[in-house]
Amino acid sequence: MTDQVLRPDGTGFYLASGELSVSTPDEQTMTSTPPVDFSVTAGLFGNPDMDLMLASWSSARTDEPDSVRSDEGRLFLPLRTQPVMLSSLPSKVRVQLRTGAGVHETQGAWQLVLHFRNQAGSGLTWHADLPIEAFGTGWLAPLADLLTIDDPVAVAQTPTSTPDSPTISVVHHADDEYYELLVDGQQAGLLVYHLIGSHLSITHTVVEQTYRGRGLSWVLVGRALDDIRTRSVTVSNYCAVVSRFIEKHPEYADVLGAPRPAPTS
Repeated sequence: MTDQVLRPDGTGFYLASGELSVSTPDEQTMTSTPPVDFSVTAGLFGNPDMDLMLASWSSARTDEPDSVRSDEGRLFLPLRTQPVMLSSLPSKVRVQLRTGAGVHETQGAWQLVLHFRNQAGSGLTWHADLPIEAFGTGWLAPLADLLTIDDPVAVAQTPTSTPDSPTISVVHHADDEYYELLVDGQQAGLLVYHLIGSHLSITHTVVEQTYRGRGLSWVLVGRALDDIRTRSVTVSNYCAVVSRFIEKHPEYADVLGAPRPAPTS
């Protein structure tokens, strides 16, 4: 097991595309009046009063008449998305769906998928079955809890790597504001932050489902906080995983708050 934090070049994750789907309506129902309107909005770090539209769809829009498709009893609606960086988004976004008569407003009938990508080709997918709360005032949907890493590769079994003793490293993509957890060289998790001037906000921790339940999120958080401690910044935390980690490891509480002196060379 390695303890160092590496610093290669990296790229940040941004919202690249999205799709909304609903079970068994016909397309004529979806394009009737009153219109079906859908939106995902969030306030950005550094400007929480600005409500930004992340993704949207409306049956009243006529510029893409052939974009709706049907497959295996579901109707798929491509979303208009803004290329917003994941590191600038809060822990929850507001999902709101307004429908007319004859369109399902039941638990699980509607599904939302958002795709985050980086320039290196890696991806994160956010998938949710929309609850009743999404109809009307809107659903405050968690981001990190529903994110998965696209196409994780199975942990390689080598003479120097066993299921009980994997090689773990944490890679800091400083230019693009995230720490990456690698298990035997395979991407297993991310800790995403946002840096404005000398203030760093920790926003999301994501561990791929196949790696959960093994304490790896705390390995990622601990090593990231060790590295952040060496930087001359003030720190705020908006991530529940990091909050739980600090509750169990109070020796890390000093990372939050006042800046520490920059390390001397």
